[in-house]
Amino acid sequence: MVLLQPLCPPPVRPGSRPVIVRQSLPAGHRLRGGVLVLGNFDGFHRGHRALVAIARRIACGRPVAVMSCEPHPRAFFGAQDGAFRLASPDSKQRLLGSEGVDFIFSPRFDAAFAGLSPADFAGEVLAGALGVSAVVAGADFRFGRGRAGDMAMLAELGQHRGFAVHAAPEVAAGGERISSTRIRAALRGGDLAQAERLLGAPWLVEVLRGTDGRLHLHPALCRPRAGLCLATPETGAPVRVEITAEGAFLPAAPAAPGFWRLSAAGRQDCR
Repeated sequence: MVLLQPLCPPPVRPGSRPVIVRQSLPAGHRLRGGVLVLGNFDGFHRGHRALVAIARRIACGRPVAVMSCEPHPRAFFGAQDGAFRLASPDSKQRLLGSEGVDFIFSPRFDAAFAGLSPADFAGEVLAGALGVSAVVAGADFRFGRGRAGDMAMLAELGQHRGFAVHAAPEVAAGGERISSTRIRAALRGGDLAQAERLLGAPWLVEVLRGTDGRLHLHPALCRPRAGLCLATPETGAPVRVEITAEGAFLPAAPAAPGFWRLSAAGRQDCR
């Protein structure tokens, strides 16, 4: 396993939407040979940003990719805590594109994928389907059937399959590792300011028009505590918004569906 200092300055190419790869890249495809970041990437917090930054520096111009399964493994294994996601698929694609990610490997997480052994995941998926040159993950990353694989095993498998493995140090805030679990807890507790600190930016949410004619948070998104916040659309000024326990998005001024960033109320001027 390689604990590597960044080698090349990261290319500046944010803004384009990453390609979505569901199964594999054919031989000779321009995206083969890239650097893949492993994890769930529910939302895109400061820890995720650090992983992508390391991958971009290691890549030295090669493609940079992120693995993000659909459905989310928590949903597949029957999480009982209601809507929990920090990003809809579309908002995740936007967030990753803003960091210069070239493609998202988004395989269907089903019984067959969950049942892959660590060796099969490394051989069939990483080396075979994607042809990666390197992978990056947090030091506590687990993979394979029953979470049997760890980073040491992945490094050994990579040696045999022709890809390097880079373990990234954890990113902490307040003496604790930054995680999606902490961010969900902050949102459900009504602490948008803490969620923003952990995310590294105001929370990006997708807002849809419901059958009742009102605006609602995307149904898969974690429900923040009901109350007021500021919501800033992609273009335009911040608007004070009430969010209900059911996820209704009730702005104080006319507003449209789309992508909004939420922050704690009272922090800036709004209409």
